[in-house]
Amino acid sequence: MSGPDAWRRLGWRAAITAGAYVTAALVVVLTFLALKGRVEPRVLQALLGYFFIASLSAGLEPGTIKAAALSGPGVAVDLGAALAASIIKGLAASPILALVWRFADPHIEGAVLAWTPGLCVAGFAATDLRVLFDLEGRHATAIWVKQGALAAGLAIVAALAWLRVPLAAGVAVSTLARLAFVAAIGAALVARRKTRIGTPSAPLAPRLAGLFADRRWMELAGASLVAAISGSTDRVFGLRYLSAEAWAGYYLLYEVFSKFWFLPYLLGPIVFARRLADGPGSRFGRAVGRLIGAVGLLFVAAVVGAIALAPRLPIAGLHLVLGAPTVAFAAAVVTASFTQVRIAQLQGAGASRRVLAAMSLGAALAAALFFVGARQFGVTGLMVAWLIKAAVELGTVTLAARVSPRVA
Repeated sequence: MSGPDAWRRLGWRAAITAGAYVTAALVVVLTFLALKGRVEPRVLQALLGYFFIASLSAGLEPGTIKAAALSGPGVAVDLGAALAASIIKGLAASPILALVWRFADPHIEGAVLAWTPGLCVAGFAATDLRVLFDLEGRHATAIWVKQGALAAGLAIVAALAWLRVPLAAGVAVSTLARLAFVAAIGAALVARRKTRIGTPSAPLAPRLAGLFADRRWMELAGASLVAAISGSTDRVFGLRYLSAEAWAGYYLLYEVFSKFWFLPYLLGPIVFARRLADGPGSRFGRAVGRLIGAVGLLFVAAVVGAIALAPRLPIAGLHLVLGAPTVAFAAAVVTASFTQVRIAQLQGAGASRRVLAAMSLGAALAAALFFVGARQFGVTGLMVAWLIKAAVELGTVTLAARVSPRVA
């Protein structure tokens, strides 16, 4: 593909990705505005806690299709077995996520917690489908299968909450809708691939065993799990230790700021694929780093301007979180973006084990920082902890790249 064509496709994907991220952010912001004052603060806190858990489960990486892609170019992915593996992994992960949810929100109803397996299965399957679409070059479809479906699921729960439907019922309807969506997409893709590349002759069990025997999925999934722990303990401890109003304000700010990550979310899979295809000579990752640096400076400057206007913002609760530490939070978001792109480069180079080791160090530090920050210093502590965490993670991942052979 020629250079201009490639950039046009990238621009189109950027627009699609930004649209998906803006949609997700709007769901949270509109939910906050619509329900503030209409429901009790505790109900809003529980609803935003559900948003957090649903997003967390959707962000975990099963690693099945990525591991198969690392086997070499032209290797046909056994999609039926891969999706079955995603279901098994989602069910296996759900008790852990339920424990995290219960710890973060001790008052959450059991009827809501009961839908954790469905949340995990829907998230895992959508993530593997996104990887498949990305590897096929269908990046816009990849974004909406995952991010768009998640945003729609959150919107369903929010709309039902506005109608004063109990949270458990809203979560049930939303989860069933997401499961039906990924099941329909998966079934259509499996049928298409059977026609195109033939039906695997072996029974499902040995095909599954072969996928689980490839240890690379464990390294990829492990890195994703560690990154999720590292990047979500702020909201776990915030949900547990902050007041309902402070938690709502912080969660709203986090959702808005984290949309900056649409850049690595957009470009990270391409960095991974280009590193696989081009080898150590790939320069795409460095170009992405320069882009993130330029946009990041503008983002931090915009946050400084927004803080100056904070007293005029007509959103109750934001006065509890907007202040000087917010600039540190914004800088942390930009720093974490560099880390995400570097991780994609390392994984594309086959250095997933080094990524896992580097991220494990960051996760351990993050857990301690966010615990102390939330419990002792409230919202300010969480924001400052974010900057320390992001800087340490970037340093450890950069060191892993330097000592890993053949990493561009």
